[in-house]
Amino acid sequence: MRIIINAISASTGGIATYTNNLARSFLQRKVDAIFAISNEFNLDVDIPTIKLPANRLKPLRRVMWEQYFWREIIKNQNPDILFSSANFGLLAPPVPQVLLIREGGLFDPFYLTNITSSMSTRAIFERIGRRKLILTSARSSQLILTPSESMKQLLIPWVRNLKTRIAVNQYGATPLFLDSTEKKSQWKKNGILKLLYISAYYPHKQPGLISEAVAQLNSRGIPCHLTLTMDLHSIGKTPGGEKDFILLGKGIKRGHVTMIGTVSYKTLPRIYSNHDLFIFPSISETFGHPLVEAMSMGIPIIASDTAIHREVCKSSAIYFSPLYPSELTKKIQHLDKSETLRASLTKNGRKNVNRNFIWEDHVDRLLASFQETLKG
Repeated sequence: MRIIINAISASTGGIATYTNNLARSFLQRKVDAIFAISNEFNLDVDIPTIKLPANRLKPLRRVMWEQYFWREIIKNQNPDILFSSANFGLLAPPVPQVLLIREGGLFDPFYLTNITSSMSTRAIFERIGRRKLILTSARSSQLILTPSESMKQLLIPWVRNLKTRIAVNQYGATPLFLDSTEKKSQWKKNGILKLLYISAYYPHKQPGLISEAVAQLNSRGIPCHLTLTMDLHSIGKTPGGEKDFILLGKGIKRGHVTMIGTVSYKTLPRIYSNHDLFIFPSISETFGHPLVEAMSMGIPIIASDTAIHREVCKSSAIYFSPLYPSELTKKIQHLDKSETLRASLTKNGRKNVNRNFIWEDHVDRLLASFQETLKG
């Protein structure tokens, strides 16, 4: 079975992590696969690739480019199956197509109510166009995958006639985290509560909310510091990022916030182990790679109270209302006072990952779905 993977959209965040992990697994398993990626993106392993310029094009031109030039590339490669791993696929593809839909905000009523309303008119229309293209791509695919049941349930109302084509294949933790030798640091070492948020930035990620909670904690005599893998300058240029830009800027001036920007995937275990708490205030996710990474590293988690976070973390996290920094502050204080609760979260998290979120299990299911699609 020869597979061609459309990962042209991979650049940062979850899709970049997913693409690299998949390439690594396919290489180890000697899967006959070729990855289509952008000119600016480099895989961590030496596996066949096609470098393409599509990510440099404006949205409408890119759609036209993919539907014509990308189609011709696929015909020339002559694969058995096309795996479109980032929301968008070919319309009437020349080979069977499996589509992974991983953008939940376009279908999430909570996100549409609380985030979209703050966007410019142009940004809103662009998101409408993205959603229509995703749905059209879904109708042109033999199989539609989502990384969680929550994402599947968000998608179904938009494509009820395709319900039988939608399947769930959860992601998982890689050996980098499962086999890590990094030891968890002592709780509140040096008397400072160290919070961590690992994520690429989008307005729905809400890093500014943590900065507000950190300010409240410090004002109450609880020394606290936040580290996050984002860049303030980039946030300032992101439509809808104005509030986070201001709140994080204030946190930096107070000495309560450190922004380390994008980091190497290999350094993540050490970063997790050097912090006390992992905070995940995002209001819309399709899965949440960092949640599984934090659980596998034994870091207690406080996450926003959403269906997807409860599906992934279960009893491995405590939850807060994602619109109120005071709620987060209370949860942090509660966890700080309870060593028993912290130990329980850590124990439950590791069990949860070992039972449900092993990366190679995801790859097994993915390859099996390709075989079933070809049989169908």
